[in-house]
Amino acid sequence: MNTESTQNRHILVTGIHRSGTTFVGKMLSAAPGTGYVQEPFNPDFGLEGIDAWYQYITEGMPQESYYADIVRKLISGQAKFKKRSGRKDDLLRKIAKKMFGSRDYLEYLASTRLPGSRRLILKDPLASLSSEWFHRKFEMDVLVLLRHPAAFITSTKRLGWDFDFSNLTGQTPLMEEYLNAILAPHDTTSMTPWQRGALLWQCIYSVLDVFERRNPGMKIVRLEDISANPEEKFREIHKFMNLPFTEKSLNTIRESTGSDNPVNASDGQAHLLRRNSRKLSDVWKKNFDKKTLNEIRKLAGPLAEKYYGEDW
Repeated sequence: MNTESTQNRHILVTGIHRSGTTFVGKMLSAAPGTGYVQEPFNPDFGLEGIDAWYQYITEGMPQESYYADIVRKLISGQAKFKKRSGRKDDLLRKIAKKMFGSRDYLEYLASTRLPGSRRLILKDPLASLSSEWFHRKFEMDVLVLLRHPAAFITSTKRLGWDFDFSNLTGQTPLMEEYLNAILAPHDTTSMTPWQRGALLWQCIYSVLDVFERRNPGMKIVRLEDISANPEEKFREIHKFMNLPFTEKSLNTIRESTGSDNPVNASDGQAHLLRRNSRKLSDVWKKNFDKKTLNEIRKLAGPLAEKYYGEDW
């Protein structure tokens, strides 16, 4: 992968939501010649024309050309994002967003239209089930972030997030090709949020595991490994992506992962980029008893043991 032909490839940073995609995407965007794009496939505030959570796109499907046109506009700087207005925005901020667009949209415009941004870093967990299509159709390098199922559940629980599985079951090609066997034994409507979280983890990563095994340009990296050795792992990632690892990159990583940073984000705070990364990976361990962990491991499926072993 470390060839001249990859130097201008756009990069998709994906995985399940709450898997560290924002943190990793921001660290990679410190490299020269890059521009950062925040969740273009988010149906709430992403691109106009994207309305499903975890949209599955594959070559030859009836709507492929529709989605391909949206992505071409995205990477050419001509895409339109939905209006995004926070509940706590004051009147002046609401007016500014209506006139100029959200901060994400303005950052997108800067990333695609200002000189020097040759490679876009698309940070988007909600594009994960289409990541193979992004890789093959648009020759993007794809980095998949993997996070421990119990850590993922801890993060979503802190924010009060749940998941409606109709977003997956309503996509017939996705179900037929990957998820029928996983979801058939379960009534997700009768599950608790943490049970749904574990099952969702299995659904997302069962697809991504297949994608990585058949595509050398896609790479799965455990967030826990990045947290334990951030400088070493980011050097490896930069090398895989043929992305310059500069003094700015190193300083950004050190500032964002140092031991002086807090471990936990505040309640309700979705993103806190400066964290004590070495302690962050173990936060979930105090939140579950052994019985619950065993059930999480069972619902997360064989991949949980493949990537994290049996001893939790």
